[in-house]
Amino acid sequence: MISPIQTPMNNIGRFFTTDPVAFTGAYINYLRSVLLRIDTAEIGRLIETLLDARSRGATVFFAGNGGSAATASHFANDLAFGTNDYDQPFRIISLTDKVPVLTALGNDCGYEEIFLR
Repeated sequence: MISPIQTPMNNIGRFFTTDPVAFTGAYINYLRSVLLRIDTAEIGRLIETLLDARSRGATVFFAGNGGSAATASHFANDLAFGTNDYDQPFRIISLTDKVPVLTALGNDCGYEEIFLR
């Protein structure tokens, strides 16, 4: 039997059922409700910040923890390589892409220091 997944940041366990169709419908409805709460003005400010950084030649850093580390890497790749056709591409680094560095810093300095260093 499949067991539900439940952590403080993960709502997927709320929709757990042995019926995959019911689960899928409940989860899609949850995603709809999340998307409807997104503040598009905040997204606009993020875009403006990214464009400003690009125009100044600044490097943008992304970081994430757990699954969000993969999201940070994906977003960094989309901006870094998906914009190479522009005259001035983004300078992007995902801090979570260097696992050996992260684990070495965690081991030597403590995991609370990995993004500071």
